[in-house]
Amino acid sequence: MIKFAPELIVVASFKYVPHIRTRQLNMETETAVEVKELRKTYKGGNVLALDGIDLRIARGEIFGLIGPNGAGKTTLIGCLLALLQPDSGSIKIFGKSPDLMSVRKITGYLPERAEFEHWMTARQFLRYHHGLAGRDKGSAEHDITEALEFVDIAPSAWNRRLKTYSRGMLQRLNLAQLLIGKPQLALLDEPTLGLDPTGVAMVRNAIKNMRDQGVTAIINSHQLDEIERLCDRVAFIRQGKIASIENIKSGSICDYMLFVRWSANQLNGTLDSVVKTAALESSTLVRECHHEWGRFLVSDGGAAASLIRELVARGLPVEEAVPERVRLEQLFADKTGGETNE
Repeated sequence: MIKFAPELIVVASFKYVPHIRTRQLNMETETAVEVKELRKTYKGGNVLALDGIDLRIARGEIFGLIGPNGAGKTTLIGCLLALLQPDSGSIKIFGKSPDLMSVRKITGYLPERAEFEHWMTARQFLRYHHGLAGRDKGSAEHDITEALEFVDIAPSAWNRRLKTYSRGMLQRLNLAQLLIGKPQLALLDEPTLGLDPTGVAMVRNAIKNMRDQGVTAIINSHQLDEIERLCDRVAFIRQGKIASIENIKSGSICDYMLFVRWSANQLNGTLDSVVKTAALESSTLVRECHHEWGRFLVSDGGAAASLIRELVARGLPVEEAVPERVRLEQLFADKTGGETNE
C-alpha cells in the first residue's frame, strides 16, 4: 500500500462547477481521464508497478478498477493524483496535466487509510477541508452540517476529538471530506473498508448521487458486488497491465450460474418438461434439475428475469433465485486462476 503524506492529500480537495448538474453529457466525445503508455517503477527501476497502461474514461462515467493485491491499482491512482511521478507516458485530466492546481481543485480523493489530525473535532476537520477547497466561507456551517448528516455521524459526536472515533466513524468522515469539496473527478480507494452494512449503503448512495450530478468517479475496490452494482465499466489490472476492460451495463462480462428454489408439490405436468421448456424460452441452459431446486446458466439479468417469468407462467412457484457468483467474481477468478495475491 502506498501511504500519501497528509499535506499532499489535502490538496486533492476541489471546487464544483454547478452547471455540470444539468447539462447533457456526451459520453462518446467528452473525456475526463486519458492515460497513455503509463509506466511506473520502484526501487531504482527493479520493481515494475505499471507497464504501459492505456485508459480513457468519459466525463460522468463511474469506472471501476479490480485486480489482485499488488497489481498496480493504487499506484495508478497515485499517478492520477500527481502524488507519484511516472517514469514515462502521459496523463490528462479534463485535457490538462494532473499536477496543475486548477486540476487539483476539481479533484477529490478518498484514500484507503487516511491520516487524520486526531486533535481536531469532526467539524473542525471539515471546516479545514472546506477552506482548502476554496468554497464560500458563508456556506461553511451549512455545508459541514449537511456532509455530517449525509454520512450519518451522530450530532453528539460532531464536536468530539477524532482520537475518540472508531475506525468506521473515521471512514465515514473520510467520505464527508471527499463530498464537501463538490468534485468533478472523484477517486475512491477501497471506499467501503471498515464500514458496516449501513455504511456501505451510504457509500453506494453517495456514488449514485455523483452519477446524477455528472461527476466522474474511479473506484478501486475488492468488493466486486459493489463494483458491479455501481460502475459503468471496469478495468481488470494484473501485473501492472490492463488485462481487459468490461462494459458492465451492457451485461457483456460473462455468463453466471443462477440457483432457483421452487415448490413442485402442486405442479401440473412433469417437472423435467416444465423446466426444460422454460429454459428454452428464456435462452438459458439447465445445469441441474431436482425436485425442489435447479441451477441455470444465464447470460445476464434480463435472461434471469425471463427464466423466472417462464417458470412461474408454467405453474412452478419460485421461492428464491440467487446468483451463485456475480459476473465480476467469475471474471476475477478466470483471470487470476483463483489467486488473490501477487
